[in-house]
Amino acid sequence: MRSISRPARGRIFILCLSAVVFFAAMGRAAQDQQAEKAWPTVGFKLSGGLGLTWNGGGDLEKYRAGTVDLYKAIGGSEGFTAHQNWTRMGTIPNFEFDVIFRLSEHWGVGLGTGYLKASSRGDYGSVWEQAGTESWGTFTQSATTSVAEDYQVTAIPIRLSLYLMFPAGRWTFYGFAGTGFYLGKFSHSTTSDFSYAYADSSSTLLDEKQEITDNEVWSESATKNAFGFHGGVGLEFKLAPFLSLGLEAYGRYVNFSGWEGELNATSTIREKQWREDRGWYYDQTSTDAYSVKGRLWHYEFQVSDLGAYYPQMGIWGYTPDESTFRNVRDAAINLNAFGLAASIKIFFNL
Repeated sequence: MRSISRPARGRIFILCLSAVVFFAAMGRAAQDQQAEKAWPTVGFKLSGGLGLTWNGGGDLEKYRAGTVDLYKAIGGSEGFTAHQNWTRMGTIPNFEFDVIFRLSEHWGVGLGTGYLKASSRGDYGSVWEQAGTESWGTFTQSATTSVAEDYQVTAIPIRLSLYLMFPAGRWTFYGFAGTGFYLGKFSHSTTSDFSYAYADSSSTLLDEKQEITDNEVWSESATKNAFGFHGGVGLEFKLAPFLSLGLEAYGRYVNFSGWEGELNATSTIREKQWREDRGWYYDQTSTDAYSVKGRLWHYEFQVSDLGAYYPQMGIWGYTPDESTFRNVRDAAINLNAFGLAASIKIFFNL
């Protein structure tokens, strides 16, 4: 048998070695590809965004808009001037944390929580002035009202979501939808200042003055839990095998009705009287405080001088049934919104 020369043996060795290296590399690549597509995987997603409200929060917006309308009407009455600075609640920020179990290339399930906070702050007031002349002399009187309100509605959701994903290289387009149980909390504080002043002057009678001030501070707090729904679409970009960034558009529907809580209020009234021959001869201050537990109600009350009804909202210990009220029902406040959120996700194979 003819023997193989040394140069030939060298070429065969190199060829075999190259084949071994090639197939080893192909096997490693296939193994890496299989590892990347191994299911299930788990991802931890942290996101934050801002949503535009659908209707300003439901009854909270009705009360705000009604109060603005009321003081516009007061400002158009004889002897009155009024102001109002209270805009519609337009946005709700949200922060969320989700654990997403990816069951296959296209399907996943998410369990998450987060924090939502809606705020509405405003102030309004009026001034009434009158001056006149009587047979005994002249007089002036005025009344000033100033009110500041601060509403806060927060919620902690416990959400369950279903994800449908469409990967394309380093990009993944996805849609999601689900339901959630929302732990809601309502708080409201009001500071109201009222002052009245009267003075008269006469050439035959003693001059007199009277001053009254009333400072009231109200605070309400209530809780209510509710089921809600959410959904949206997003786009995710993989920065590394374990890290991605995303941007998503979402919608949320959750309405709270049947709030139960407590109202606490204090009132401090001071009255002073002055007469020309005695000076400030009377000066007395009294303070009153009360607390009530009950439900948060929404109703409309009649302002007879203006010939119209205006919305009101507050905690009562019983169902409001005054003759000047109508459309009494449980107050409903929602956190419904459409918005955008940015996210960062860390994931790995199980």
